[in-house]
Amino acid sequence: MNENIDRSVWINYFDEFTRRNHSRRTRLEVWGENGAQVEECGLPFAGINLERGNGAPSIEIMLGNHDPARHLTHVVENVRNITPKRGLDGCDEALAIVDAQGETSLLRFEPKPGEWSFCKSPFSFLSSITLPPPPVDG
Repeated sequence: MNENIDRSVWINYFDEFTRRNHSRRTRLEVWGENGAQVEECGLPFAGINLERGNGAPSIEIMLGNHDPARHLTHVVENVRNITPKRGLDGCDEALAIVDAQGETSLLRFEPKPGEWSFCKSPFSFLSSITLPPPPVDG
């Protein structure tokens, strides 16, 4: 079962989450009134920060590496709750962040090489299949 992380431990949770998942490849989706929108796919996870401004907390998800052309910072304002998803092996699989308007930012980690990836079309494997030539009538 997935449970929300208590707000009082968000800073410590994000520090540990960043340490555990640094450089893992990601997929970031935003679920709102227009459905699911893919923000990025394949960037390495750089970190997550909690910002406590004058109002409700906001969260920055930083993706990418040292190349400025391959970097993204996704900000979620007025965060209401955070729900992690862990696999049976205990590894982080995803992190859902919900804002006050109910929009959800979903950060998922791509599978390890050789495993199926959400970033690829489920039909991309077809291009790797070699079919035998058609039979010759004779």
